[in-house]
Amino acid sequence: MSSYDTLVIGAGLAGLTTANQLVQAGQKVLLIATGAGALLLASGCIDVLGFQPPDSGKPVKNPLDCVTNFLQDRPADHPYQQIGLGHIEAGLQAFLDLTEQAGLAYQGNAAKNWWLPSPAGAVHPTCLAPTSLANGELSQGGTMLIVGFPQLRDFYPALISQNLNAQVLGVTTTSAAVELPPIPAADQMNVTPIELALAFEQTEFRQRVVQRLKPKIKNVDRIGFPAVLGLNRHHEVLGDLEEKLGKTVFEISTLPPSVPGRRLFERLRHLFVHHNGRLILGSKVVDGTIERQQVTRVHFETANRLRSIQAKNYVLATGGIYGGGLCTDAEGGLGRVWEPIFNLPIEANPNRHHWFAAKFLAPTGQPFARFGLKVNDKLNPINAGGEPLATNLYVAGATLAGTDWTQGRTGEGVALASAGKIAQQIIDGA
Repeated sequence: MSSYDTLVIGAGLAGLTTANQLVQAGQKVLLIATGAGALLLASGCIDVLGFQPPDSGKPVKNPLDCVTNFLQDRPADHPYQQIGLGHIEAGLQAFLDLTEQAGLAYQGNAAKNWWLPSPAGAVHPTCLAPTSLANGELSQGGTMLIVGFPQLRDFYPALISQNLNAQVLGVTTTSAAVELPPIPAADQMNVTPIELALAFEQTEFRQRVVQRLKPKIKNVDRIGFPAVLGLNRHHEVLGDLEEKLGKTVFEISTLPPSVPGRRLFERLRHLFVHHNGRLILGSKVVDGTIERQQVTRVHFETANRLRSIQAKNYVLATGGIYGGGLCTDAEGGLGRVWEPIFNLPIEANPNRHHWFAAKFLAPTGQPFARFGLKVNDKLNPINAGGEPLATNLYVAGATLAGTDWTQGRTGEGVALASAGKIAQQIIDGA
């Protein structure tokens, strides 16, 4: 039976940042996950608080200043309540330190939101952003050209431009569609963001795109592309395009799969392994044993058998319903929600018809999105009486109850703040 200082379950933002902080503190850390987590679905930006009130559509300028008011308007179970406001800023700084080590350029701080164009031409207020996306800051004003490619579906530059111009943002935009050069082994009528990102890493491909785009860039200050400007050689691609076009270039998030999210996942994964962390992707943790308020072992699947792992501490960062960290089923009008590894208790309405709001984009969000694990101030899971079920088990990110990322846009802030608090507690107790 293998033994570790800490076992982290889940390879999303919360799991990877927790594991990286622990391994750099000298811990022997194992991270197990069934896949790459939700980062491949995310924008790559870090949202701490985007809107206050959450259903107002009013973008927040200073997230830290507004968090207190946000929590006063929310039920007491929002994770920021248990994590504590001081850990938000610390979690953001830890993330900036990690991304700098990993060779990713992120811009921003806890006292300011970037206002970036979304894939629909709305304002996306976010706290930390990759440099390529931060270059699209709307408050800088000026003129923008939004570039799209007919072969890349679900990215519509004319729609983005029209919606941005309809808002009083101090920026004027136009749009252009550019035909892509052929991409080997790709469906030429339906290119994916990952395929296009890899194509942009080829010098000749970029040159041909530049030649087709140059006649369209007169009288604009900045040029916005879909977020496909390289995967492994992103900085090289961005710099080369700015040099050849003579303009500031920025990226706009696309629908999944997310190239900036993939960049972040790959760099954090490599950083963890570089510091001698052990990573197992593609395996499922199937169960865990809790005895006398302590997790004593877990079992995970290998090719031909279950294998047992022991650790001093365990971090559950498996995500909520969206990420597969919670499971559901339904029979008739009844419904059941459960945590599949430790069978930890979850508060959920047993009538599944009450899990959903009447409108998909309801101002109050979807009730099921708030399902999760109740925790104490140390982020240990608790029972109905508030007692910890396991003092060496910690819950991070979207697995926490009340983490509805659609309400106020707090998802990544919760992930990083909980990761930082958990890592610090484990390090201090080592």
